[in-house]
Amino acid sequence: MKKLTLLITLSLLIWNTGIPQTSERITSLLADADSLITGNRLQEALAKTEEALSVSGSNKTAQQYRINIYYLMQNNKEALRYADDAVKKYPQDPDFLYLRGIINNSAGRYGKAVDDFTDALESAKREELYKYYLNRGVANYYLTDYESAMTDLNRAVELNDTAASVYQGRAMLHYDLKDYSAAVDDFNKVLELGEENAALLFNLGMCYFRLEQKEKACPLLQKSCSLGNKNACRMSLMECVKAIPEVR
Repeated sequence: MKKLTLLITLSLLIWNTGIPQTSERITSLLADADSLITGNRLQEALAKTEEALSVSGSNKTAQQYRINIYYLMQNNKEALRYADDAVKKYPQDPDFLYLRGIINNSAGRYGKAVDDFTDALESAKREELYKYYLNRGVANYYLTDYESAMTDLNRAVELNDTAASVYQGRAMLHYDLKDYSAAVDDFNKVLELGEENAALLFNLGMCYFRLEQKEKACPLLQKSCSLGNKNACRMSLMECVKAIPEVR
């Protein structure tokens, strides 16, 4: 099975500095950075963010953007450096703790990620709590602390039952625990929420295959293969191709 994918989305926030001209300038620069991030023009987005920080180095939103951009650039070293600096300045700020936890997960520092998400939970906004439990659950999953992972992922589902990511995370855990029926339920919930992709179809197909339901597994594996998943192509070739009738 494919490993869980950690995703981070940073929404543009309006930061009020008390100086209208400065606030408008930073807002404009970060709006530009946001558009550039969407277009995967990360180096240009970083330049806009650094320009915003030159206007106000203490702007938290701009600091978050910088950390996020380095993370998206897969430069965990710089992302972690700036996240560490931010946590030192704002030790109770859940957003910076969350960002550092995401980076630690990505870097394989799962124990440190658990600590970050745990600390962040103390002051996180209620509407964002599910993200903290989800990502702490992911960290515990990689630590093979499956009991803690399940507790966190169940809590994430309770807090937000319309987020596909919480079902995706829990489905992967169910699969590792060989509870394939439960994994099917969660993967199908992800599909219901409109998150169809090649990896998801492969994972769901594999669940049905483990349940010895090839009639359900094969169409999913074949569709995943058509979307570019090589693992699905191999499984489909081995398990789903009908025998060629003997020619007489």
